[in-house]
Amino acid sequence: MLDRGAQSNELERAGAILREGGLVAFPTETVYGVAVAAHLPEAVERLYELKGRDRTKPMTMMVATMDPVRERCPKIPDKALQLMRRFWPGSLTLVLPTQHEDGSDAGLIGFRYPAHPLAQGLVKAAGVPLLVPSANLSGEPPATTAEEVLAQFPDQLDLIIDGGTAEKGLSSTVVKVDGDDVSVLREGAIPEWRINEPHWSHILFVCTGNSDRSPLAAALLSRHLASALGCSEAELEDRGFKISSAGLAADDGQPASRRVRQIARDGFEPPIDLTAHRTRRLTQELLDKTTRIVCMERAQRDEILAFFPHRVREVMLLDPEGGDIDDPAGHGMDTYRRMAKRLDAAGSLIANSFRA
Repeated sequence: MLDRGAQSNELERAGAILREGGLVAFPTETVYGVAVAAHLPEAVERLYELKGRDRTKPMTMMVATMDPVRERCPKIPDKALQLMRRFWPGSLTLVLPTQHEDGSDAGLIGFRYPAHPLAQGLVKAAGVPLLVPSANLSGEPPATTAEEVLAQFPDQLDLIIDGGTAEKGLSSTVVKVDGDDVSVLREGAIPEWRINEPHWSHILFVCTGNSDRSPLAAALLSRHLASALGCSEAELEDRGFKISSAGLAADDGQPASRRVRQIARDGFEPPIDLTAHRTRRLTQELLDKTTRIVCMERAQRDEILAFFPHRVREVMLLDPEGGDIDDPAGHGMDTYRRMAKRLDAAGSLIANSFRA
């Protein structure tokens, strides 16, 4: 049966089906999955048989809070906690060592805390631990729509919740954490390099003097990124992000210009405070610590690449259409307002690109 919509009564219905041993397909932010109650062996066996899945290949436990993880992993490794802070809820499956109630080893379990509201709602509605592999026959591509699920399982599932097309179309990235050892078992929606970098993204905005464009761009991205990740700006570094700015011809230690401070204060709600900003010149040491360099003008990008051609994939223009964001110094407030509007729009686009 193919059901449209995802109202609360449908989630309650799905939860009841799962508690009775049924199989329910539903969307996540990556691909569609099929859920089964983990505590019902016959239902779990039915799902293995339906998918044609190797019995030695475990299935992921989907959660909507940290409680089930803490119950099974009383000592969550610090490395796992760091990854949880950065990528949960999201497209990361964490494989962790678990324990029985008596403290004995219970083997490895993969946990996934999805970002999709339907997936979270289903876990909560079921009220029991759910095992959730992808909604496809083993060896076939993962399904990204309810129609694709229905094509592979025309009458074997008890319910399919249609939530539209899965946003990413790639399976979650699977990472095993055992103590201080972190290993990527399957690269998926989250690239492997993002897992391995302690600050997996140090974004550096570059202009000429580091007194107008680049400091405001950095402040705006911090705001947009915190909103996109559902955290405060102070928590961004814990999530693996560092955002800064510099100038190719900056005099170190100067404040942001009076006009950009005024625009930051009066043009945004809540106001942005740039009074603590101090200019700094771009150095090779600073470049070496960055993963993405964002320039205001093509000439700035060309100058950096002339010395560091191997960074060509990491040095970009802020304007997604490839235009220059000109230096507003010496111009009136209308020019600064137009600049701020462009920086704000670009910052929003960059922040959305980091949603996992």
